[in-house]
This record gives sequence, C-alpha cells and structure tokens, in this order.
Amino acid sequence: MLLICSKYRGIILRKALWHSLNSFSVSIVSGFALVRCRVGCLIFFLLVSNVSFAKERSGNQLTFVNPGVNASTNVHFNKYYCNECHLNSEGQGAMDMRFDDYIETCRCHNYTPETYTHPVGVKLSPEKQTKIPSDFPLKDDTITCVTCHRMSLQCQADSSMEKFNSSFLRVNPLLSRTAICYKCHHEAEYKMMDPHNQIDTQGNVVKEKCLYCHKKVPDVNRATLEESKGEADLVAPIGKLDVLCYRCHYKQIQMHPINANHLKKPPPRILENMRRSERKLGIILPLDARGKVTCVTCHNPHERGVIPVGKTGAGGAGEVGRLRVPRVGDKICLACHQNN
Repeated sequence: MLLICSKYRGIILRKALWHSLNSFSVSIVSGFALVRCRVGCLIFFLLVSNVSFAKERSGNQLTFVNPGVNASTNVHFNKYYCNECHLNSEGQGAMDMRFDDYIETCRCHNYTPETYTHPVGVKLSPEKQTKIPSDFPLKDDTITCVTCHRMSLQCQADSSMEKFNSSFLRVNPLLSRTAICYKCHHEAEYKMMDPHNQIDTQGNVVKEKCLYCHKKVPDVNRATLEESKGEADLVAPIGKLDVLCYRCHYKQIQMHPINANHLKKPPPRILENMRRSERKLGIILPLDARGKVTCVTCHNPHERGVIPVGKTGAGGAGEVGRLRVPRVGDKICLACHQNN
C-alpha cells in the first residue's frame, strides 16, 4: 500500500493542484483576466508540480551503463550510447528497451522544472483520449514521453536531424513553441490576451489592462515618465521593464535590434544625443530605474489615445512597431547614434 501511494502521490498532487487552480481561475470575472489567469495557472501548475516531483525522485540513484556518463551527458544522436536505452548496441538489430518505464528510460529529464515540462504517467479518461491525435501515441491510455517525442528520430543515420529537431518532437520544430501544446489542448482556452489593446469600443481606457504591467492604474494626465522623476510610484511597474516585455516577446530576449545588445547604460555621448532628440522631436526616450536602455526606450507600449495627445509620452503610440520615432529609414537609430 505504501509503495502504491508513493508511486502515485505525484500524479494525485498534480491533479489536485490543477483542479484547485482551475477553480480559482473561474472565480475571476473579467474575461481577459480569466484567460490570463488560465495561462498563469498552467505555467504555475507545471512549475510547482515539477518541483514536488523532483523532490520525490531526487533520492533515487541514477544508474548508467557507460563509464563517465551522468545526467548532464547528451546521449542522444550518438551511436556509442545506444545501450543507455536499449539492451543491445547499435547495429545488432534489437529494439528491446532497457526499461519498461519511460520515466526510467528518460531518467536524465525528471529532476528539475527546466527539463520536466509536462506531466507523464497520467492516465486519461475516454473523453480526454478523444482529444489526442492519432500520431501522438498513448501507452495503456497513459501519457508517456513518446506521446510528444518521436524517440526513433535520434537513432537515424541522418546527422542533420540533430540540428533540425534536437528534441525529436512530433511537430515541425520551426513552428512556434506552443504548436505541439495545441495538438491536444484547445488554443482558444489558453490564448493570451493582448495587453496593448487598451481602449474599448466606447473609447474608454480598459484600466484592467494597465495592471498587466503596473501595480496600480497610473494617472495619464501626469504619470508620464518625464514627470515622475523622484516619484516612482506614479507609474509603478510590477517588475523589471524588459522582463515584462519578454513574457510575450520572447524571441527578442537577446541581441535586439540588429543583433546587438542595447540593454545597458548609455555612455555620456549617447545620452546627450538622446536628450537632444527628445527636445527636437517632442518625444521621450526613457531609461529604466537603473539608467539603462530598456524596451520602452524605443517602443511605446500604449495604445494611441491612452496618453493624451500633446504629451511627450504619447509619441509612437499606434505607430508601426510602436516606435517612438517613425520607422522612416534609420531615424530611430539616429535618435541615439547621430554623429557617431
């Protein structure tokens, strides 16, 4: 009995957590907040369940066949490590797996939230099974590693597969990172709302959208960045500005734009150019609290009409790319890099 409880405790905890979080999301009245919460709950569920699962299995001793191999060794796409998963080595024609349990086979990937990104070992109800594509196999009606990963791809002689599909997913790896999720999950239920659409059909500011990035709704008549020096609570972002943007714009996390890192403190000459451009163009090029360039230095995250027209903080709202200087030639670059 104790063995059974230990084996299924993680699954029970994850299911209970999911149901409790899902119930919490239903309690939120706002439509966009509901969607946002469901996405947040899903992420939170995965992270928390991973942590508990990692703790459950952290006491297990990992065993490997080849000397020098450990949990950090990449045994995939390497013919010398076939016997880490198979009973026989490459070329001997046998497909017998060393373990019956894929969690044991994939033993390197079950110990941290970074590597364990989806629950396995969960038996699906008949209703849930109807949502699983036919090319996403289940084992005894249960999700396993091979449900999403085509293990045989790493065993092919074609070396290009390692670069094209290093995780041997059952979808085109060039698609978005959520493409495989929506093979089983309904995209409409998890689609993120656009926090930049901040004005409703009656022309009123949707104040709930402000709280996606701000701790409280700013006073748009005076809470622009150039008027909040020394009074930081006027805009009160909920966290680091660049991290707020990366929640959606993850492809621009590094080396943006033009493959260069701009998220640093500008030298005096560049800063002087920025202030000169602000006065000349009637805009702002705000820095973060540490005096560093951030996403909103070049991009205005607000919809046109949120900040009153005439305010320097309104520049760029509604423009292509939300650039504070119109995208004409290299004007946005010259706002900082003129005469350099």
